[in-house]
Amino acid sequence: MDELLLAQAQLERGQNYAAVETLRRVLAEEPELAEAHALLSLSLVNLRRLHAALFEAREALQLSPELALAHRCMAAVLLARRRLEEALEHCNQAITLAPESAIGHSQLAAIELAAGRLPKALQAAQKACALEPEDPDCLSLLGTCYLHQGELAEADRCAAEALQQSPESADGLILRGRIFLARGDTQAAREHAIWVLHGDPANDQALALLVQVKVRESLLLGTWWRANSWLMQSTTRTIGVLAGAYLLQRTLSIWSHVEGHQMMTQFVTYGWLACCIYSWSGPAIYRRMLQKELETVSLRADF
Repeated sequence: MDELLLAQAQLERGQNYAAVETLRRVLAEEPELAEAHALLSLSLVNLRRLHAALFEAREALQLSPELALAHRCMAAVLLARRRLEEALEHCNQAITLAPESAIGHSQLAAIELAAGRLPKALQAAQKACALEPEDPDCLSLLGTCYLHQGELAEADRCAAEALQQSPESADGLILRGRIFLARGDTQAAREHAIWVLHGDPANDQALALLVQVKVRESLLLGTWWRANSWLMQSTTRTIGVLAGAYLLQRTLSIWSHVEGHQMMTQFVTYGWLACCIYSWSGPAIYRRMLQKELETVSLRADF
């Protein structure tokens, strides 16, 4: 199906919103097409809409339990939700169904890396590269495994090969930026993060790299960047922080009132008011500072 191929291409290019719209059109015509549900699930994972992604992954598995792609999608959702052992089960099932697919072994490496099992992650990444030696994503993942093991030379070699295959590879650029950061070159690391953010302002890994640079340059400012980057990744997190702050405010207010600490009551009230004001102004300030960072680096015409 032409539109299904279009959605796959959009997904590979990081055009997740466009992929969602394409797949909705596909499913409007063929609502029981498991591949479309699976690809929609992946798009939603990339957009961090995990509840909807889980629903679509379940639909794909229900329609086609023997489809390797459906199991990989479910593994991707579970990995994003940090349910690593469940993700591992579906990933292994996908590999059983399609043992020669490099994507399955790459996903296995990512899960093992998230679980902190570096030797297993490296083994899976090497298997993926053996199956697809010119795939920039596989090379970048292998380099990331080497980086976590402290083997900077091997990690740099993988990053160079990945960028040789695809100069615009986000994973390759982020890996190269992390290597620069590990070597203490914060300026080069920052530039690599911003190059990725120019194309995808919501890229979690690029934002994380930029935050790591900020932390390295200034502990206080870096901590502010880290907190705002974490909050901006999910509206639920912001609501949760506000709810927690409100409960803390009520608890301290009641305690200070019972104990007769009127000054404490005023401080708690002012603190809560400041928290509410910041919940409105903080995200806007963070976005402006991020945009300012992006404007300081311009890409070459041939990049």
